[in-house]
Amino acid sequence: MPHSGDPKHRHETREAVPRYILFFAAGLGMAVVAGFLVSWGTLAYFKSHQNYAPPKSAISAGRVLPPPGVPQLQTHPEADLQVYLKKQHEILDSYGWVDRKNNVVRLPIQRAMNILLQQGLPVRNSKTPKGAVQPGEVQQYEVPQGYMPQN
Repeated sequence: MPHSGDPKHRHETREAVPRYILFFAAGLGMAVVAGFLVSWGTLAYFKSHQNYAPPKSAISAGRVLPPPGVPQLQTHPEADLQVYLKKQHEILDSYGWVDRKNNVVRLPIQRAMNILLQQGLPVRNSKTPKGAVQPGEVQQYEVPQGYMPQN
């Protein structure tokens, strides 16, 4: 390949200075060691100040925790489910306030369904655009002679 006379496209004329490479390597090594020492010190600090007690909250005040190492299982899941379902059915079958300030109440589900059947569902009053297909209307199209559907 012929040499170009343009100085931008020529090779470097001086060698890399080993002293600068060693300075860079030493600086990089010191940075790695410093990072390791900072990480180690931070870990040691957090280990010494770790709080292994459960957090204090109002919810956990009345809760009795089992001793460590014992799994936290339901002792009677069927009974728990029955209690839960009974509470849900009581809510569905009773009157009550949902939001007293905004006068929102809860009705028994059967009463709410009867009211809905009497009043009907709300319907949006919207006119169909001109040329649109009306509900129940059937549109017919003529298929051009020789038309073959493509799969």
